[in-house]
Amino acid sequence: MKKLLSKTYLRDVSKYELKFFSDNEDFYLVVKRVVKTDPKFVTFKGLCLIDDGYYIVELLPKNENYAMRVFLNDKKEPLEYYFDISLENGIDEETKVPYYDDLFTDVIVVGDKVFVVDENELKDALEKGVIKQADFELANKTTAVLVAELKNGTNRFKNLNLMQYLN
Repeated sequence: MKKLLSKTYLRDVSKYELKFFSDNEDFYLVVKRVVKTDPKFVTFKGLCLIDDGYYIVELLPKNENYAMRVFLNDKKEPLEYYFDISLENGIDEETKVPYYDDLFTDVIVVGDKVFVVDENELKDALEKGVIKQADFELANKTTAVLVAELKNGTNRFKNLNLMQYLN
């Protein structure tokens, strides 16, 4: 499923500011500053990820099979890193907006904990013929490499200083 970075994760947000950064050779980046949301978004574990004054930073590597989303509070402190495993990343020809083609499985980082979620959705997509075997294998391989990088602190995009984009 193709997801445009300009439209993702804004369901209850009624007003926001949006900035695109496309001049980096390795990635596209979108910063969304939430001005007004109702209700705020709180995870089932009680973590508030979207509220007035919060940020959502989406980074789309040009040569990797994932998209990275960082939720930051109004003090610009990271709350959660969310990685969508993707079939491909690019620029949508019609809208000229960065997109990723979601491959169902996700990796979440909260503090020093790394979680893999929605693996059942990936398996269901394969069984229903939504994706091919090669896509299934790509998703699993990408997830394994990403989890290893996140656990040993070597993922270059998670280690990127995002503050320079938040002015």
